[in-house]
Amino acid sequence: MHEYYQRNRGKLKKTMKSFLALVRPELEQACGEKYDVISERIWDFYERDMLERFPYIGGDKISGTKNLTEAYMLVAMGEYLNGYGITKDKIGRWMTLAYERRMMKMPAFFRKILGKTFTNPRLLCKMFLKKDAKNAANAAQNPGSFETKTQIPPEKGYDFSYHNLVCPLADFARQYGYQAYMPYLCNLDYVMFGILGVPLFREHTCMEGGFCDFKLKTDAEPMPYWPPVFSWENGYR
Repeated sequence: MHEYYQRNRGKLKKTMKSFLALVRPELEQACGEKYDVISERIWDFYERDMLERFPYIGGDKISGTKNLTEAYMLVAMGEYLNGYGITKDKIGRWMTLAYERRMMKMPAFFRKILGKTFTNPRLLCKMFLKKDAKNAANAAQNPGSFETKTQIPPEKGYDFSYHNLVCPLADFARQYGYQAYMPYLCNLDYVMFGILGVPLFREHTCMEGGFCDFKLKTDAEPMPYWPPVFSWENGYR
């Protein structure tokens, strides 16, 4: 285990317990056990099979670290639920519910401010060009970290677009056999943007090879995120 994750074990465990508590009723009903027992077992799996293996991608100074560690808390939940015969689609639904409920705990005024930010192409371009540079500098020191590229001009028909060129979540899934969860993890982007009222469109993901494209169209309506967008068979992922 990298020393960064070792040092932050307590904080990560606390985060996991509060995150998965958002689907406590669903977990207790499915497993027939108290949440404290369930969450402890999920943590044990997460620590042994995931935290022990996570690459170091920049630590606290890089937002992608949180993306990696928290996304795989949901995957660890899924792996535990596999033992109870829960289908991947139902697991994906509970992953979505956990993230949706967390987003909805955010104060409404803050969600509104974030939503306005993501519908301001000029401001977004400025912000994401800085993010690109920060990610590139970090990836030079920590290979395999997130790398992004803002598209200038935006892709045709959209007001703002950027590409995720490297995704540690997808790389970890390929390396350790968690590919089946990735479509549901990718769908969480639609949950976040949808709750903020931001219309996201994506036709590629890193899991499929290449890159993830994030395209925003300010005069459109956000797509519903359940059933998951990838299941619609309309070209969006």
